[in-house]
This record gives sequence, structure tokens and C-alpha cells, in this order.
Amino acid sequence: GSGSGSGFGASASADFTLGEVYVFPNPAVGGAKPLFHAEVGTADEVKIRVYDLSGRSVFETTLTGAPQNVGGATAYEYAWDAHIPSGVYFFSIEAGRSGFGKLKKVGKFAVIR
Repeated sequence: GSGSGSGFGASASADFTLGEVYVFPNPAVGGAKPLFHAEVGTADEVKIRVYDLSGRSVFETTLTGAPQNVGGATAYEYAWDAHIPSGVYFFSIEAGRSGFGKLKKVGKFAVIR
């Protein structure tokens, strides 16, 4: 094998990269719905999981289809529309795309009722 193109082909996978991933608003006060925002390019599926402080799974969902254009960024968004007790929660967002593998980001957010 010859070829020293270090950046060659990088642009081909640029549409499946980990960008901004967050929950907004944080903290979610009153009846505000925590909105999961994941800039991962185009994925086959995006799994959102939420855990409480003890590590118990309290919610999960899988997003499929095309991402939305949100303020100039390509992102998957999901509003968690449920009665959520006050507390601090951990979230994990995992995007998968065939042939590209997986991208994962974890974080935490708070809910204040």
C-alpha cells in the first residue's frame, strides 16, 4: 500500500460526527419539557436513555428518520413530554449509522418542579 493522504476521505464521513449534544432548558423549571438536542449528522437511529441518580433507567426512546434543520445545524430533537419528578438525571444519547459505527455522548440535567 502506497498513499499518504492523511485527510483523504474525511469529508465523506463528515455528515456523521458528534457535534453539540445537550438538554435544554437545564434546569427544566416548572412544566418545561426537557428537549434533547443531538447534532450527529444523519444517523440510522438515535437512542435516548435517561437514568436517575441511582442509575435506574427511567426513560428511553429511539429516533429514526432524517434530522431536522435547527438554527443552521442538523440535529435530532426530542421533547420529553411526561410528568418528571424533581431531581437530577443522567442522559445518554447514542447515534448509530451502518458502516460508520456509533457515536455516544452522556451528560446530566436537572428538573425543578
